[in-house]
Amino acid sequence: MTTLIIPCGGKSSRFPNMRPKWLLTHPDGKLMIQKVLESFDLSYFSRIIITLIRKHDEEYNASLILKQALEGINFEICILDEFTKSASETIYQTIKKMNVSDDFVIKDSDNFIKVSDENALLRANAVIGYPINNGKVEITNIPGKSFLLVNSQGILIDIVEKQIVSDIVCLGIYCFSDTTLFCEAFESLNNDFISGELYISNIVSYLIHKESTIFNYVPATDYSDWGTFAEWKIEQEKRATYFVDFDGVLIKNSGKYGLTNWSNNFAVLNENCAAVKQLIENGAQVVITTSRPESYREQVLHILADVGIKPYAMVMGLNHAPRVLVNDFAPSNPYPSARAISFPRDSNLGQYLK
Repeated sequence: MTTLIIPCGGKSSRFPNMRPKWLLTHPDGKLMIQKVLESFDLSYFSRIIITLIRKHDEEYNASLILKQALEGINFEICILDEFTKSASETIYQTIKKMNVSDDFVIKDSDNFIKVSDENALLRANAVIGYPINNGKVEITNIPGKSFLLVNSQGILIDIVEKQIVSDIVCLGIYCFSDTTLFCEAFESLNNDFISGELYISNIVSYLIHKESTIFNYVPATDYSDWGTFAEWKIEQEKRATYFVDFDGVLIKNSGKYGLTNWSNNFAVLNENCAAVKQLIENGAQVVITTSRPESYREQVLHILADVGIKPYAMVMGLNHAPRVLVNDFAPSNPYPSARAISFPRDSNLGQYLK
């Protein structure tokens, strides 16, 4: 019966002056911890344990928030009294405190990962990775990753922390067939890492070389990394909300009256439409704004559909006057939390988006 452990015992020092990162709100409205759990079909696990620190529970009502956000998911909370020195120590203490036995899976609390075969994670020793040269997923902060050395049979030869020794990065899912295996390795290594951090990768490497344990390499099919605030900002930027005017931005400008007017003007600005379409494909929300009244809604939507743009929403009947966006900022969504692009009518939008 496989147990899933999500260690949330870090200080989130790379996310200063805000809640622990796993409690931050993803652009889609879910918490980061919810996105983390979406990595799996949770029915594979007999137990799901989220480990956090008492300080975070008391300061941020973390347990309450977890119960609210994860309603309907059968999970347990393990609260540790003090910060640990490493994720491996957090896992070790969780195993002991929660009486975890048999096989278990460790999943980092700050990324989203998909694998093609989740059965490969059960009752096995395995590590999930991704080739940095694959091209489908952008891997950031490469020097801060650990790297997998894999033979032609898909067996790990080694895992090396923060040294680029291969083109396969470890993504932060580790599978162990037995808690005893992990705990004995942790106890053997812990005294050697008094001044440094004992990474889970160090435990895997120890088991490979000292105990001749076989770890399988399981490739991921999708990956989003939010381990640093810079990476989190990239996710936020990809999913920003754009308020895009229709006339003069996506279609050549015209007015309600005249020889060329709203009723007969279909001259789209193809380059601008392509740029906006790309924003949507990258994850952004696009809200179309226009002074045209509601009676033109179907016509505008038809023009947009012809160029492949499906807006999140459309606001019509706006004043033919300046538009001002007002938004608050905070450490988790820092200044400037709102920006504006004001560019010459009917000109190329792409250069301003850059």
